[in-house]
Amino acid sequence: MERTHDVAFGNPRGKDFNTIVLSGVDLTVPLEMDLDDDPLQDDEVRLRSEDGHYEKILLASDADAKPDPSRRIVLYTFRLVPPGAYRISVRIGAEKWLDVVTGLVVSKEGAFIGDKKLGTEPESVAEEKAEAPAEDPPEEAPDEEELGEFVDVNDGFFEEGER
Repeated sequence: MERTHDVAFGNPRGKDFNTIVLSGVDLTVPLEMDLDDDPLQDDEVRLRSEDGHYEKILLASDADAKPDPSRRIVLYTFRLVPPGAYRISVRIGAEKWLDVVTGLVVSKEGAFIGDKKLGTEPESVAEEKAEAPAEDPPEEAPDEEELGEFVDVNDGFFEEGER
């Protein structure tokens, strides 16, 4: 996802523009609900670059954290993550961070752990969709009695022997 902002330098009423493109990847991380086993504490998940220049913390109560109670997970979405190497941690207790994912690489092509590209959905969701039963088969076509009078729209369109 890229966002473009127009920026003018030195000419506030003028029409000159320099364009800055802020690019990054929206990264969704599925994690188990209540990782710290403390129902009174709001879960905290941190995405931090290995060089320490980028850090974003999401709480389970944030708008970018979508709980799925039926599967007991929360989908944490980090927006516009710049390319780089990252680790994902959860806060356990008051001060301690525990790494749950290391070696995460974000590029314009997506997010990768090793050679494996992370999908847009958690693997368990993809597996559930693959195992889901097929939809009901389409209803059978009604017979001629149910249709009523039938009009051949091609009548007279083809010459004899072309049908």
